[in-house]
Amino acid sequence: MRTTIRKREIEDSEELAHAIALVWNTTYQGIVDDDFLKGLLDADNIKKNAEKLRNSANNSMDYYVLTLQGKIIGWIYYTLDSDKYENAAEIHSLYILKEYHGNGYGRLLYDYAVKNIMKKGIKKLVIGCLDGNPSNDFYKHLGGKYIGNHLFREKYLENIYLFEL
Repeated sequence: MRTTIRKREIEDSEELAHAIALVWNTTYQGIVDDDFLKGLLDADNIKKNAEKLRNSANNSMDYYVLTLQGKIIGWIYYTLDSDKYENAAEIHSLYILKEYHGNGYGRLLYDYAVKNIMKKGIKKLVIGCLDGNPSNDFYKHLGGKYIGNHLFREKYLENIYLFEL
């Protein structure tokens, strides 16, 4: 099956908002408050989040979606400067819908971002991952070195991984 990585577009907002709610509910169950997760799936919240995505679409220069036969199955958002580590780019969001795990799609998005980051002459990359998220193992497998942690949203422990590119 053919996949495509492309820049996020305004037209992706509804589908992406729904996918984000699904991914958070499957990824963070038992890690993040259940009420918060359930609230993400509420139709009104999905509409609000879709509107936020629509409004930020032109500002998100490095926000890409992975599609499979036209359906969004994953996405990545990164910046070329990190607030967690000096002189490093940062991946803020890298998700694949659960039913597509184990097919190399996460690695595909990661490699895509790294290629673009390296073109800018940046040699370091950081990724934060909530403690308890199985993706911690994925980032270690990719070569990420654990360098510490901090609190995400002042409540959840987030592990920070450094990649030397």
